Amino acid sequence: MALRGTSVRRREDAPLLRGEGTFVADIQFHNPAYVQYLTSTIAHAKVLSIETSVALSMPGVIDIVTNSDLDIGPYPSANPLFDEAMVRPLLADKRVRFVGEPIVAIVAESPSIAADAAELVEIEYDSLDVVVDVEAALDSEVLLFEGTAEGNVVCRMEAEGLKADFGSCEVVTEVRTVNNRLAPAPIETRVAAAEWTSDGRLHCFNAGQGPHPVRAIIASILGIEKEQIRVVSRDVGGSFGAKARPSPEEALLGWISKRVDRPVVWVPTRSDDMVGLGHGRGQVQYCRIGGTANGDIKAYHLHVVQESGAYPAGGAGLPANARAMLTGCYDIPSVGFSSVSVVTNTTPTGAYRGAGRPEAAAAIERAVDAFAMEIGMDPAEVRRRNFLSPSSFPLVTKTGSSYDSGEYEASLDAALTVSNYEELRTEQANRRLNKETRLLGIGVASYVERTAGAGRSEYGGVELLSGGKLRARTGSSPYGQGHQTAWAMLISDATGVNMEDIEVLHGDTDEIPQGG
Repeated sequence: MALRGTSVRRREDAPLLRGEGTFVADIQFHNPAYVQYLTSTIAHAKVLSIETSVALSMPGVIDIVTNSDLDIGPYPSANPLFDEAMVRPLLADKRVRFVGEPIVAIVAESPSIAADAAELVEIEYDSLDVVVDVEAALDSEVLLFEGTAEGNVVCRMEAEGLKADFGSCEVVTEVRTVNNRLAPAPIETRVAAAEWTSDGRLHCFNAGQGPHPVRAIIASILGIEKEQIRVVSRDVGGSFGAKARPSPEEALLGWISKRVDRPVVWVPTRSDDMVGLGHGRGQVQYCRIGGTANGDIKAYHLHVVQESGAYPAGGAGLPANARAMLTGCYDIPSVGFSSVSVVTNTTPTGAYRGAGRPEAAAAIERAVDAFAMEIGMDPAEVRRRNFLSPSSFPLVTKTGSSYDSGEYEASLDAALTVSNYEELRTEQANRRLNKETRLLGIGVASYVERTAGAGRSEYGGVELLSGGKLRARTGSSPYGQGHQTAWAMLISDATGVNMEDIEVLHGDTDEIPQGG
């Protein structure tokens, strides 16, 4: 009997429930040192001086590192479209641009000694004006970087060759929405460790969602071949996209390990991660939508102002994902897209739970609601009238996304039925008529998700062992999704080998040739 589609007990869960998981902080190193980063408490300032002598003389302190000690870096850009002047140092150099930016690395015999030593480091600041509002930053005289092409603008994007034509629309409405910035909080923080082995290789242990991108970034920073680095991600306590790329603090550990000639471990606190781990979302969206009075949508344009935080990271490029999913589930004849990404004196933004696609869905769904309100039609009916029909698949949207299938109207009807939608609308109207203090809000929304994308593929391999057992290798690294179970189920169905006889390897760049 095929396992796919059946209920199987997850093989990952029992060890974790018994406390037998191996997270980065659980790894035992020989004679480790511990790193504590002293970060900025000011959103924007010049760094006039850093006094470390008192802290360095404290018993148990091994080393203290500032930007002036570094012969590596900077942190590599996430996108060639970004302004080249907006460079992020591994440790702040002469200027800090957000609260939480690392300035000093303290290396000590224990985490408590490192924390105490951080209290003895004296930093003299000269405070500067700040800009924290993304729209205000567009025209602000407060500039985060010198020598940029366009002030605080990181980059601009459009949908090439597309322009929404509202000329034939009987009704046109506009709406401004804010998809607020948020701070991801995976259970395990950005815990990381690094050590150099006797064969001259760097071993890094990472709590992120894929070791191969981590290896590439660290190799770029250190100026060595990626084959000289092994990155291992064993059990990982969540990510939500925020740990897709290593932070500068993580990337610096290998250099520190070589400098002190010991393994080094960094265990950031929850407070550290609230300001240091990349934030998500952070978009202001201007939607323009038009169509006929009987509910047919003819044109749609979305303009995004994307908050990048103090340094362009993954978040500055998120509008590209929003562009790809611009029209959602709808058949709209004429569309357009534009965006501008901007730096502010805030934590840099990055991927979070869909990374631009939910933002696109929020925009189009809000626009459809506004259009329905403008013409006085039920929002569910407007959606039904404008869904892509099943007969139109497969198709490529105007922004280049391939849709293979979809029965959106059937899904909507099923949702309306199980929610007793008509009864809810009647109840809503009665409460308004009776001027009740507790009113009833009803939301209707549709969402289509993209898988893979950007023409990328993922590594997979299966090895036959003695006794008829199998060893599988996958480039997709889990951080809570249950890959150990899922891949074993699929391979069992394909080969007939029992799940119990299938080993699944992941999260190790020495074992897995490539991965995402």
